[in-house]
Amino acid sequence: MKMGTAQKQNISVQHRQWNKLGVQKTNPVDFDKWFLISLRKCEKKGVKFTFLCPGLVRIQWPEKTAILRTVADFEREYQEEYLPKFYF
Repeated sequence: MKMGTAQKQNISVQHRQWNKLGVQKTNPVDFDKWFLISLRKCEKKGVKFTFLCPGLVRIQWPEKTAILRTVADFEREYQEEYLPKFYF
């Protein structure tokens, strides 16, 4: 069976994305690991995190006003922004 032009284009786009990202999409990590990875990435940019009480985080970006976020906010971001990248 021959491959059609559209299928070749789809494969080309997929390979271009893999090359751009440097990796192929694998299975998503669970929330706890995603949360820690996200914190570490931001800390490298100079962000300071303070855990005020269970479920509440103070985030201080350099030269900006501090914000408060709950764990529920992070879970929503995980569900709405991270997981859809793996499931079309």
